[in-house]
Amino acid sequence: MKSFRPWLSVLPASALVLSSCGKKEQQSAAPEAAVEVEKTPMVAPGDTPAPEVKSLTAGERAAMLGIVAHLSKETESVMAVYDGKEIVNRLRTLKTWGFIREVAQEEEGMDPEEEIADDLEAAGKFIGQEIFMATGKGTGPQLANLMKLSQRSNYYQMRVMTEAFVEGAKEGDLSGMSQASAEAMMGMTKELGKEMALLEGAAMPPVLVGVKALDEESLGMAKENLTSSLESLPQLLGEAVEPAEFTQGGAEFKGYKISGEFLASQMEESRSDIEQTLEPADVDRMIAAMKTKNLVLAAGTLGNYVMFYLGDNAEACPLVESVDDSLAANDSISFVDGYKDEKVVGFLYGEQGLVKASVAGSLKDMALGIRDGLAGSDGLGDTRDLASLLELIGDKEESLLALASSESVGGLVVLDEGVKFEMFGGTDRGGIDFTAGHQLGGLGKGEDVMLFGNWITTPEYSKRAREYGEVIVETAYAMAEKVAGLEIEDAGEFAGFQQGFGMFNDKFRADALGLWDALSVAGSGLGEETALVVDLKGTMPPIPGMPQDLVDGGRFVRASVISPVTDRSKLTDSWGQIDGSLKNIFKTLSELAGEEIPMQKPISSEKNDLVTYFFSFPFFNDDFLPSVTVGDKWFVASTSKLQSLDLIAQAEAGAGGERKGMWMELDFDALRKFAAEWTTLMETKGGDAFGEMPQYAEFKEQLPRIRKGLEAFEEFDSVSVAERKEGGKLRTTLHFKVR
Repeated sequence: MKSFRPWLSVLPASALVLSSCGKKEQQSAAPEAAVEVEKTPMVAPGDTPAPEVKSLTAGERAAMLGIVAHLSKETESVMAVYDGKEIVNRLRTLKTWGFIREVAQEEEGMDPEEEIADDLEAAGKFIGQEIFMATGKGTGPQLANLMKLSQRSNYYQMRVMTEAFVEGAKEGDLSGMSQASAEAMMGMTKELGKEMALLEGAAMPPVLVGVKALDEESLGMAKENLTSSLESLPQLLGEAVEPAEFTQGGAEFKGYKISGEFLASQMEESRSDIEQTLEPADVDRMIAAMKTKNLVLAAGTLGNYVMFYLGDNAEACPLVESVDDSLAANDSISFVDGYKDEKVVGFLYGEQGLVKASVAGSLKDMALGIRDGLAGSDGLGDTRDLASLLELIGDKEESLLALASSESVGGLVVLDEGVKFEMFGGTDRGGIDFTAGHQLGGLGKGEDVMLFGNWITTPEYSKRAREYGEVIVETAYAMAEKVAGLEIEDAGEFAGFQQGFGMFNDKFRADALGLWDALSVAGSGLGEETALVVDLKGTMPPIPGMPQDLVDGGRFVRASVISPVTDRSKLTDSWGQIDGSLKNIFKTLSELAGEEIPMQKPISSEKNDLVTYFFSFPFFNDDFLPSVTVGDKWFVASTSKLQSLDLIAQAEAGAGGERKGMWMELDFDALRKFAAEWTTLMETKGGDAFGEMPQYAEFKEQLPRIRKGLEAFEEFDSVSVAERKEGGKLRTTLHFKVR
């Protein structure tokens, strides 16, 4: 299993994909003060050493990273985009953009570039230079506090919903659930004192956002607009706000402070109303906490930067005057040192505590909310077994999360043969084995391979993830069983659910469990490595109604998943279980339908000790044959018998590679070539079969545009993602490659 790791969401995807003409550009020269430093990072067994690079000075990093030169060493997170105007200019030079403009002009009578020209010019004075967001010291703990608040919110929501449902089930009528939910929520607010520590520990972390203006005129205009927007605060909040002016890191800020003392006094005046929902002691704690919750909102300028600051005090604003005191002097961002001569247009940094705080589960608190919502009521009968399962969900989720390890995260967006997202560090969920050598890394080298992926999962992660999934399914079934047994005054959807569940429980449950167990047995007979191969060199299946010329001349998509076999006997046992369960299922279906529905018997063929199992259909052939091929060493699930045998032959010949970890690549050249061949084939041979169809006439009419689009598409080479470890540090590269 593979977890998703987020990237720089602040960057427009369209600009990133289309942001280069394939030419590297040199940044302005930095001071010649770099010193060659030999770096010998700790390397785990089987790990790849990190490349040796020159260690840059703080001044050199500052020259690369704009606002970073003014941010404190203790800054906990930064996201910045540089030179957005250059990205837009590169986009505009692409043939693809020209093709889009041409189509828009022909079909809609408008040029999208001209439509947004004025807005682009205005935006270019700000976003086109630099845009950033940074957070200062204390962000990590506040993120952890926010995550906990979200989890507790999930808990209470599920508890309230469950209590309301159980109450309705007890009465035999669910129509009053909305009213019951409102009453349950009102009653539950008395318990919010248990969560008062979250409020007491909450504070607004220091947040600084800003843009770099093109010139003095733009700077003044931006400052005036930002300042005027703050001027409405006194009118809205009255005595709660007071003027605030301060200087930090050479930047002068002016704005307002919202006083916690004032808000606390207002709450004190409304105390009698608040005590309708909270205990008096909890009200005391809430008011005392509110007295400490100030909020500063201010606008400021620093050189050509115009900035907005939000935090609980002015002193926490993460700006400094000296480069030597800045984040540029912090070796936590040394990942930038190898990119001095690259065109860097994006920067990301997150301190370790911030990264760690973001790793949290989602189901445990919801499950416990359901458990506690069931407690104290007999609306669903005896729920002790269900409560144990709900607790087990939390245990298994924590067990899975315990495999994760976090470190500070850094990232760069680089214009290099397109655009690269380079990420350093972050969270390793424990699912990928980064040290084991791959046996199947060479299977993606074929000329017509459109998509290739290869990874090795860790046995422990697979085991815990499987246990987590099993307990979720078991709990969902147990809950459905309880609900299906209720007597509810509803002859509509609920009655349909009860009928469907009853049929499943009586007729299919045992065999469904048999299939689940069989798949688990099969998984235990396979190795941890997996390769996905999708190529475009299959022969066209003789689909009924398809002209023979297209069948003979067209290529078709083939897809396979291949893994090594560790215990073939388990695969044999698994098939025995699957076969028995499927026969029972077809027998049950026959009884329900009132006519015999026999299960198709699989056909097998052997070649070189490899057995391929498949079902027969009229238009199947060896190259379009959904099947499973298995031997003592390899297992392949595929749409093509020929592809399966070819992949196994390559694996036997030694298809390993030097890369480790996980990677995936989509080849646009193979896809474009495939589309071009089919376009030509349809043009020359499609008329005999489709000539009378209006869709074919439209196809012929659009041929010039189709060919022009394919020609423009030649700029795109591939998109690839690679996750590995270098010098013991997690590394991820996402590359949108263009020519």
